[in-house]
Amino acid sequence: MDWISVTEAATRWGVDPRVVQRYCASGKIAGAKKYGRAWMIPANAQKPLDNRAKAETTQPEPLYPGLFLLDNLRFNGQSVEIIAASLPDIEHRREFYSELAFLRGEIQKSLELLAQMPETSPFRLTGIHMGNIAAIRKGDENALRRGMDALKARRQEYAGCPSAQNCIDLAEAVVYAGVYAPEHFPEWLKDGDVLRFSEDVRPFALYLYALYLNNTRQQERMLGVTETVLALVPEQGFTIAGLYLRIMRVSACVAMGDRQRARELIAQALDHALPYGLVAPFSEHLGTMRGVFEEVARERFPWVRTEIIKGWKEAFTGWTDLRNRMLKSRMTTLLTSREYAISQYLVDGKTSKEIAELMHTTVSGITYSLQIIREKLGVRRSRDIVKFVN
Repeated sequence: MDWISVTEAATRWGVDPRVVQRYCASGKIAGAKKYGRAWMIPANAQKPLDNRAKAETTQPEPLYPGLFLLDNLRFNGQSVEIIAASLPDIEHRREFYSELAFLRGEIQKSLELLAQMPETSPFRLTGIHMGNIAAIRKGDENALRRGMDALKARRQEYAGCPSAQNCIDLAEAVVYAGVYAPEHFPEWLKDGDVLRFSEDVRPFALYLYALYLNNTRQQERMLGVTETVLALVPEQGFTIAGLYLRIMRVSACVAMGDRQRARELIAQALDHALPYGLVAPFSEHLGTMRGVFEEVARERFPWVRTEIIKGWKEAFTGWTDLRNRMLKSRMTTLLTSREYAISQYLVDGKTSKEIAELMHTTVSGITYSLQIIREKLGVRRSRDIVKFVN
C-alpha cells in the first residue's frame, strides 16, 4: 500500500495539517497508522465528511495575540526562574523556556520543547515561525517551504481574526527580510506602516522595518527610527524587541561612520543581554556591525566573543546557502567576520585609507586583508568583491 504524510493529505484536501491530525486521532481516516509522532495515511484515502468542518473554519482554537510571548515580558534584573513562575500556566512556561533557548542559540533544545506543544496550544503560530527561523539558519529550503505553507494555512483558518492576520504578516515579513527577497516585501514594511499592529506587537514590527531599511541601505533613516523608538521605552530593563532595536541602532551608527557611539551602544546592549545568556541576536547581526562587536567583546566580554562569532558563522553559512539557492545569487561564506566588515565598507565606496581609519588599523593591514579576500573569492580586483556582498 502507498502512503502519504499528514502534510501531503492536508495539501490535497485543502485543510490545515492539524485538521488532518484530528481526523486521524478520531479514527475518521480508515487505515491511518501512527508511527512515533507521525501519522501515515493511505494514498487513496478520501477526505472525511465532518459536520464540524464549518465550525473548524469559523471558530478555530484561539491564538496568543502576539508572535512571541517574550515580546510582552520585560527583563529587569529578575531571574529566569522568577519570570517563569509569574506566568499563568505550564503552557506559557514551556513557551517561555522554548523562546529563551532559541535566543540563547540552543536551537535543538528549543525545537524539542516546541515538539511537546499540544495541537490546541495558543502558541502554535509561534512554533511555525520559530521553525522557519531555524530552517533559515540551517539552510533547509524544504523545511522553510513547509513552514511558509503552514502560515498560508493558518491565514485561511483565521481569515476572520485581524490580530492573527497581523501576526502572520509579521511572521512572513521576518522570512522575506531575513533572506532579503525584495520582490516579496509587503507594502506595510516598505512604508513603515506599523499602526495597523497592536501596541504590544508594534516594537517588533518596527524592528522589522529597521531591518528592511538596513537591507535597502537606508541607514540614516534606520538610525532615526531606532533612536525614536528607544527614546520612548522605559529605561529600566529591556524587552526582546527592544534588544533587537538596540542592535540595529548599532549597525546604523557604524554605517554612518560613528564607530565610537556604536561601541558604547553595543556595550550597553551586551550588559543587558548577557546576564540572561541572550547571545543569538548578536550572532544574527554580527555582519552588519562591521567589526565593532569584536572590538568591544575582546576588551570587555572575552568569554562570549568566540561563542557569538561561532553562532554567526553557523547561521551565516546556512542563510547564505539558502539565499543563493532561492535567489540564484553568489554570496560567499568563505569570509571571516572581519573580512566581511571590510567588504561591507567596499560596497559603501570607502577607500582603503578610509576603511583603516574606521576600523582603527593601518592601511597596510587593510591592503593585506583585501588580498586575502580576493584570493578567497577568486577575483583580481577589489571592486569585484562587491559582487559577492549584499
